[in-house]
Amino acid sequence: MFNVNDLKLRRNTWIRSAGLPSHLIGWELSDCLEVSENTLSIVKGWLHKVQSGKIIDAIGERTCGKGLAFYGSPGNGKTTLAASIIQEAMRTFSQDVFSLNDARPCYFITYASLVDLKGLTMEEYVDESTQNLFAGIMGEHKDEYRNIKILVLDDVGREHPSGSGWNKNLLHHVLRSRFNRGLPTIVTSNILQEKWPEWYGEATGSFTHEAFANIELKSEKGDLRRI
Repeated sequence: MFNVNDLKLRRNTWIRSAGLPSHLIGWELSDCLEVSENTLSIVKGWLHKVQSGKIIDAIGERTCGKGLAFYGSPGNGKTTLAASIIQEAMRTFSQDVFSLNDARPCYFITYASLVDLKGLTMEEYVDESTQNLFAGIMGEHKDEYRNIKILVLDDVGREHPSGSGWNKNLLHHVLRSRFNRGLPTIVTSNILQEKWPEWYGEATGSFTHEAFANIELKSEKGDLRRI
């Protein structure tokens, strides 16, 4: 664990404004004791590629915009691992990756909250901060420093289903929009990858193979929330 108060002001501010659940602030990859060494190796390799300029806005690279997707039953450490990854990035990445001008280089949001946020942007009177956050999540803000470079989209599959398919369309839109702009997303979901075509359509299910390193998390101890 690290103490966010020990960080320099800019990095402290980034972490505090990243939307992280309070109980996960300060988690490091080394604290994810139930995650397998193989998975941690993949994660560290991905972080190294981000630091090396091979993922974020990496024009011409095969890995441009490629994120991580963690699947598995509740309580197997997906959310904790995702939160630890972006904190590792905000604590350690150089200014070649995150500019000092970046408002929020990383952000954490549940998919249900993103659906609610999209709803707010469709109301007649929308405050500027809401518009800025949604545009930044999508990677579509006209001011580049407001675009979120690494997004955690947590708990995909827990949102309230929409009969019109609006939720499915939004999920595909945010994932595709960010990927096309070279901005990686870290997804967590209780729905296994092979079930995504059934839940979110063939196009989105197929897209997971292109846009993510897909990893199933399964703790040997079962649901860690019960320990």
